[in-house]
Amino acid sequence: MSTKIERAPVATPAERATPRPDLDTQGERGGPQSARTLRRLSVEMISLAVAVVATVVMYVLFIIHPVAHDPLAAFLARFARGNAAVWPMQLVWYAIAVAMVGLAFWPRRWASQLICLLAAAYLAWVGIAYFGVLNSGAHLAWLFAAAFTLEALLFLVAGLVRRDLVFAPRWNLASVLGAVFMCYALVAFPLIGLLSGIPLRSLPVIGFAPCPTTIFAFGLLLWARKPSPMYLLPIPLAVALGTAAGSMATGIVPDYALILTGAITAGVLIWRDRTALWQTVVAGVVLAVMIAFSGHDDWLMVIGLILVAVTFLQAIWSDARRLHASRPPQPGRALTT
Repeated sequence: MSTKIERAPVATPAERATPRPDLDTQGERGGPQSARTLRRLSVEMISLAVAVVATVVMYVLFIIHPVAHDPLAAFLARFARGNAAVWPMQLVWYAIAVAMVGLAFWPRRWASQLICLLAAAYLAWVGIAYFGVLNSGAHLAWLFAAAFTLEALLFLVAGLVRRDLVFAPRWNLASVLGAVFMCYALVAFPLIGLLSGIPLRSLPVIGFAPCPTTIFAFGLLLWARKPSPMYLLPIPLAVALGTAAGSMATGIVPDYALILTGAITAGVLIWRDRTALWQTVVAGVVLAVMIAFSGHDDWLMVIGLILVAVTFLQAIWSDARRLHASRPPQPGRALTT
């Protein structure tokens, strides 16, 4: 009895050249992986270009029509007194900021939670120490103190309670921009200040000044895993757009990047985490309105607080819908006689 051995068919050159559907060459919608990557980069670059154009327009407007501002000498004297009062906390907060960057690359489950805890302490320190104590007599200081303290609480909620803020930097546009913003806040910000003529004792730096802290917060949000909790964005954006105009008029050169970093962060996160067209359109309109109100601290803070409430309630509602959808259907009760 003979056994017939079937040989596997030999693929022709044309068949070998045809990509196999079981390989990882298909995107989420059936297109090639390279095509999907190209579309994603195109969308991100479009959002980045729109944010840059809006920023340039705002810079031109503020140069032509500067807002009311404090004299530069008074600003530097206030920061000199503040830096002397909190020394050496600047070194402590610099070390903590570097630690947060290192933790983001450390693959531990609790690394993101620790980053959120440190960031919350950071923001609360700026809100209480700077706006609540050392600069309590400034215009709307109480409102900024409340805003930074609320942002600190939101970081605690996002990282320790809800755990929807996870830092996972990758080799993409958002993560690269986040790294650039954090390097600017930690390194370029003080260097530009010194080169522009600000004395070292009056230099606004991380650990005391709200502006470099806000830029650093933008970098952290860009390192967050998709989707980023959008209720963390409105307050830093309102701070950046509200204080940038006065800083530009005063002549604080490092603060010129506030509008740029804020607009880019908002634009990239809105486009990257989009879920529906109407949400993207509404978010874009709100961002345009906030940019139009740049320099108006009171209005921007009110808009920012409203957006925090709306986006936080939206996150809770989305969680409730997902929880309801994941529940198995309840069997009906049998009727007995």
